Amino acid sequence: MELRFRFLKYRFIAYGISFLLVVGSLLLLAFRGLNLGLDFTGGSVMEVRFDNKVTISHIRSELSQKKIESFLVQETGDNTYIIKIRKGEDISLVKTALKQIGKYELIREERIGGVISEELRRKAILAILTALGGILLYLAFRFKPLWGVGALLALIHDVLAVVGAYSLTYREVNLEVVSALLVVAGYSVADTVVIFDRIRENLRIRKNLPLEEIMDLSINQTLSRTVMTSLTTFATATTLFLLGGYALSNIMFAFVVGVIVGTFSSVFVASAFVLDAGRFIKVGKEETQEETA
Repeated sequence: MELRFRFLKYRFIAYGISFLLVVGSLLLLAFRGLNLGLDFTGGSVMEVRFDNKVTISHIRSELSQKKIESFLVQETGDNTYIIKIRKGEDISLVKTALKQIGKYELIREERIGGVISEELRRKAILAILTALGGILLYLAFRFKPLWGVGALLALIHDVLAVVGAYSLTYREVNLEVVSALLVVAGYSVADTVVIFDRIRENLRIRKNLPLEEIMDLSINQTLSRTVMTSLTTFATATTLFLLGGYALSNIMFAFVVGVIVGTFSSVFVASAFVLDAGRFIKVGKEETQEETA
């Protein structure tokens, strides 16, 4: 006997949750914005090597005491660190803070100007649009156009929710985070495609069942795969988020949020949209035919 939980019965509740997620994210982006990192704003990069043993937390603490608001510290080797500060921050304060920590050697100092940051911004946008275009072409080739639209909307829903989470927490958004967003988009589509494939298969072998029942059946049949994949990904991402240090934690935040909203949209939103949009289009055609007659 197959497990039959009626997921689509609760689709209007899911629509409400999705509406709040999307609108909330858009409002956050409009009024709070994103904490764009050095890659997109320009700034300075320093690589230093200390004579004595220091820790990242010690460096962060000293920089914070100097009222430097936007910075990133990365350890690259034995007592060697890269320090990035956003454009507008006073680099002399950074050097003062480093002197208070201990004697150090300045290995390199570079500035990322507005031209470079603007180019990085363009490349990030181009990468996102190229990825979305490729996904759209794949979905159009593999499924009916309406199904492709459903999967694409679920993808946009997931990415917007993750970006909204970054705006809410005001975590730094850099090129690494953009790459994480693209991975989340791919994860979302892959999860949805598995369910759509099963729906298409069941449509061929269970022609006597209504579409809604076939969709519920297909979601139930793929549920164990969806849950196991999501749980293992979530567990790994959460572990790295908690224990991976600041830089890795910032990237893993996208995966933690993305897995949750991606699983939700694949199960509750994508198929539901195809079902209701298909009915709406069908009703619209019937009404047009009646008016013509």
